[in-house]
Amino acid sequence: MIKIFLIEDHAHTQQLLRTLLELEGYQVITPSLPDPQKIVGLIHEQHPAIVILDAHLREFSGFEILASLRKSSLEFQPKVILTSGEDLGVESYRAGADAFLLKPFAPEKLLNLIKSLAIPQGS
Repeated sequence: MIKIFLIEDHAHTQQLLRTLLELEGYQVITPSLPDPQKIVGLIHEQHPAIVILDAHLREFSGFEILASLRKSSLEFQPKVILTSGEDLGVESYRAGADAFLLKPFAPEKLLNLIKSLAIPQGS
């Protein structure tokens, strides 16, 4: 089962995405948002294949989490999908995201993106 970290601070959006992903058979983890370093630590403990990360969180920027994750010296690096209501595609890729989704997005678009990112390297 593919494990996905969902980092979204809007409760309604988080619940809708969690339900969608669980119905598709993914294991979804929605960590609390204490600070970027704790979230990066949880990512390295849990080893999700994919992190869906809102670029605009209440307490800090999703870009902070992405930067901390990409700078970490641990070998494990999940695929990161950054999301935002603003078109931050260029900034997201420059920061190290594997993909960007502009909100609102169709559920099929997210699911297809996850499937493409979850394919093991070399397949």
